[in-house]
Order: sequence, then C-alpha cells, then structure tokens
Amino acid sequence: MILDLLKKKNIAVNIKADDWEEVVDETGKLLLEADQIEERYIKAMKQSIIDNGPYVVIGKGIALLHARPEDGVKENCLSLITLAEPVEFGNKNNDPVKIAFAFGTVDNEKHVKTISELSVVLMEESAVDNIAEKESAEEILNYIEDILAQQ
Repeated sequence: MILDLLKKKNIAVNIKADDWEEVVDETGKLLLEADQIEERYIKAMKQSIIDNGPYVVIGKGIALLHARPEDGVKENCLSLITLAEPVEFGNKNNDPVKIAFAFGTVDNEKHVKTISELSVVLMEESAVDNIAEKESAEEILNYIEDILAQQ
C-alpha cells in the first residue's frame, strides 16, 4: 500500500525549512506537482495544525500531515521529505521533526490501511533516523521495502 502511493517523485531529501509551515508547504508541493491534490489542500493541512495544535507530530521526529478528503484530494497520495535541519512544531514530547509525510485519501478505508502500514515502518527501531540519513529517494524506498518484506 505505502509503496503504491509513495513514488520517487513524491520524495525529497535534505529540505531546508525554517518552520512547520514551510514543512507543510514542501510536503504538499510534491503532491501538488504530481497533480494528486489541489492547492487548497496545503492550506487545509496548515489550518488543521493552527486549529488543533501540533497533533500531527505522531512520534519522535515524525510529522504526518493531512487534512480531510473534501479539502482537495484528487487521488490517494503520500509524500515524504527529510529535513536538512530538524524543525520545531510545538510538540514538547516529539519535537523536533526530522521527517515529514503528507498524505491524502479519497476514502476512510484507504486512510486506515495507509496509516497502519506506515506505522509498521515507523515502529522499526531507529526508522526515523535511518530514513532521515538517506541521501536519495531510491535509498528511502529500498529501506521501506526491506522493512515491509520482513513483516
């Protein structure tokens, strides 16, 4: 499932971002350039954090950015960026963020499956650091593939 959604074109490494809003912009931009979301989806992801706080920082060093399907998702999609320097989101337990995913789904069933498989990858010991250290989209995809193959 993840590897069906996370394509090479949807991954960027060593991205410079000064704040959480730029992290949202960068992850969203990958989905926008792939024509998988509308621009308003990026605004909705930001608004969700403004309204609800940094709940998107789901674990040490990981942000999982999203909004509602009706906020502009064209197809099920997933992007990933690694950050050149970690970024604070305001989550005292899990900041700073080293890697950020943005995802969009057109239905809740796909949403649950994607989150489930993503959690398998991210629960692997040192997964965040290992992903953050990769130098290319290919290396990241190979790493995720290896983890999923062990399951």
